[in-house]
Amino acid sequence: MKNWTVLISLSAYLSASAVAMYASPTAAACGSGPDYCTDDPRIPAKLASKKNALAGEYPTRLISLLDRGVQCVARIQQSPNGFSLVIVKKGQIDVLAWDEDNETATKAEMAAGTVDHYWIVNSRRAFSCDGQASYDQQPDYVAADDVNSSLALKCGNGGSC
Repeated sequence: MKNWTVLISLSAYLSASAVAMYASPTAAACGSGPDYCTDDPRIPAKLASKKNALAGEYPTRLISLLDRGVQCVARIQQSPNGFSLVIVKKGQIDVLAWDEDNETATKAEMAAGTVDHYWIVNSRRAFSCDGQASYDQQPDYVAADDVNSSLALKCGNGGSC
């Protein structure tokens, strides 16, 4: 009877393993799990869905920020469903939800000299998909502003944004 139990258990294990490998073909593609793999075939559809969901509320220049950087499903799912202004003043940083009124007011403050510059971001810090360094170890990290610049729009006097 013990031999049958072992045989049934082994058979069940092998069947479950085969199903797991078939059901998640990207699981072996990276060491962090399928949602963190950068070659996951779900990425284009997930990214398009997120962009479509935000397109009714935000201008194209902001939606295009979602295309920047390394993509993985976890990043797409965990990133904010909106955008922020990171406003750099002398001695402080303020973060506001992006809307046209907040950006217009920030531009006026910049013209008055109370704001040095500002960033528009979906997320200030880069998400670490499989194999990526932490946000603060990536070459685009601006420590003074706590922003990964390659994922943001930087706006300053005389510059477009």
